[in-house]
Amino acid sequence: MEPRISFARPVLWGVFVLFLIVSGYAVAHHELWGDEIHSWNISKGSEGLFDLINNSRYEGHPPVWYTILWTISKFTHNPSFIQLAQFVISGLVVFIVLFLSTYPIIIRILIPFGYFFLFEYGIFARNYAIGVLLAFCICYNIKREFRGKLVWYYILLFLLSNTHLLGMILASSLHCYFLILRFEQKKKIKNIFTHILTGALILLPSLYFIVPPSDGELNIDFWLNRWNTTQFVMTAHAPLRSFIPIPAWWQYHFWNTQFLLEAHSTYNWLKFISPLVSVTVVGLLIYVLKSNRKCLILFLTNLMLSLVISVVVFPLTCARYAGFIFIGFLVAYWLYGLEICTGRKSHRIVMGLLLMQLIAGVFSISKDIQLPFSNLYKVNEFIKIVPATEKTVTDYWALNAVATFIDKPFHCIDLQKEKYFILWDGDIADMQNTPDRFYSGVKNLFQKEGLQKVYLISLASPGNLYKMDPRLPESFKVTLVDKKVGAIEKGSNLYLYEISKY
Repeated sequence: MEPRISFARPVLWGVFVLFLIVSGYAVAHHELWGDEIHSWNISKGSEGLFDLINNSRYEGHPPVWYTILWTISKFTHNPSFIQLAQFVISGLVVFIVLFLSTYPIIIRILIPFGYFFLFEYGIFARNYAIGVLLAFCICYNIKREFRGKLVWYYILLFLLSNTHLLGMILASSLHCYFLILRFEQKKKIKNIFTHILTGALILLPSLYFIVPPSDGELNIDFWLNRWNTTQFVMTAHAPLRSFIPIPAWWQYHFWNTQFLLEAHSTYNWLKFISPLVSVTVVGLLIYVLKSNRKCLILFLTNLMLSLVISVVVFPLTCARYAGFIFIGFLVAYWLYGLEICTGRKSHRIVMGLLLMQLIAGVFSISKDIQLPFSNLYKVNEFIKIVPATEKTVTDYWALNAVATFIDKPFHCIDLQKEKYFILWDGDIADMQNTPDRFYSGVKNLFQKEGLQKVYLISLASPGNLYKMDPRLPESFKVTLVDKKVGAIEKGSNLYLYEISKY
């Protein structure tokens, strides 16, 4: 293998440079959307590290990504720097795949340009790519012998488990592999038991960070109230979204679609085919890994725990969630290559799946470059329209855009107070349970400050705004002044309203 790898090294460097060029161009043309800037707002708005950890708990996310963003915010409030951080992380992931992994050369070349590495975990500044990076670092080190190996293993395991709930599941699956490896190395039972206990202690803190506080909106009651039996059906489609993530190319809002699932409405018989495709894909991957018990257990553990989460907590209907099943396979396939050469049939199966990833990745990245993914960055154009003597307010969800791109607290009309960032805390429950919340907010603001007119920045179109609060247009003159529409992400359009007394 060494001569072939040495011969291929210039090719791998060429692939790496090509990835950096494509990825860099795509990141530069990607408009940040709500979830990306929401994490940024929480991080830069937190007063210190302990405040940051407390705030991030309301999101149901561990603190690793938020800590990175918080560190960046100490030097700059320019949101472009979180995209730079994402670019660096995704570049490191691809470097490791190309130069340090055990994958066959052609597999290494295909992986970087697939859907998840090029698009979903490539250009989106979220807490997923950092999890992939840490998982691959564990793969690289798990069988190497060096001083302090176990210390580094547990540091990486701790960090991985604190990237995301799905990162914690992948970390748990990797630790299962590690324990079986120790058993095969004929380590003493006492030694193995020590690592079981150590692993549990390392993984336990992530549960504290993931489970929101009792006054958080994302508490257990929230998920129980949202749960329904259709999550079983959606869970059956998770492997399809993970391994064949080709979007519905005929839809403008293609993101988070899967072409077979979207075609159900036109071709009813596909409702029976899609679950079979999911099962078939899983069966093929079991075949690929069947010669190595440790790797197969790792893959199946990650898969089963992910599916349990999909049924019990939140369905893996978004590509970014389902993608960690794919990452779990790549981790298992990497470790498989440490011991066993991949057979021709297995190689073809993996190649076939990666070609589908390639199609999805190239399509998605080209659309994101051509079309605006989000219009939230255009909030500054609204501010320029509003006369300097007039007051501008925002609603709860539009605050994300205002706080990011104007970088100062704004009065939330539906909360009736000034905010710098939003949390999934009691505020959102109070807001949603308040009848006529826009009408009440405008009325009280007019009375308190003696205003005759106010300008509202909102994510809600006129139809949706009037549906949420029919009393607002009945009691005040509401005029749509400007709008920024056409975003790929449906919730990332902006509307500017002038609200005045009749």
